[in-house]
Amino acid sequence: MTRSRLCALALCCAPWLASCTPEPPVVPVAGATVAAPVAAVPSGEHLVYIVGCVNCHHQTPKQIINAPPLVLAKSYSPAEFTTLLRTGVARDGRDLYAQGSLMGIVAREQLSHLSDAEIGAIHAFLRNDWTAARAAVEEAKIATFPPPTFHKD
Repeated sequence: MTRSRLCALALCCAPWLASCTPEPPVVPVAGATVAAPVAAVPSGEHLVYIVGCVNCHHQTPKQIINAPPLVLAKSYSPAEFTTLLRTGVARDGRDLYAQGSLMGIVAREQLSHLSDAEIGAIHAFLRNDWTAARAAVEEAKIATFPPPTFHKD
């Protein structure tokens, strides 16, 4: 097929292909209409792996980080869980940051930047889909990792 035919084909198909995508919602803004940004719903499962929840709580030997199992999140209300991730203050009022806990530091320095939707997605996933059996699968992976090496400089 020649280049001109390919260009003609692309021009003919462009309107049809454009019609395959949904139109973004329109929001009135001061007399004008503007397309509202479409935010993707975050995946709680994806986030617990990307943010590092699973790594610290289940994939690191307890001798290095003695983090409690993630099933503990089931006992937190959404508001308590948000407070934990934003401030490092546990449900029982302990300030993990003030105690020098890694969770307190991570909460204040990293997790506090998560959106409400991301925190909600993480909490929903941990409450509804995270099980002790799944945690055991993650902890079994520790044996497959090479042992840590600590270098003295």
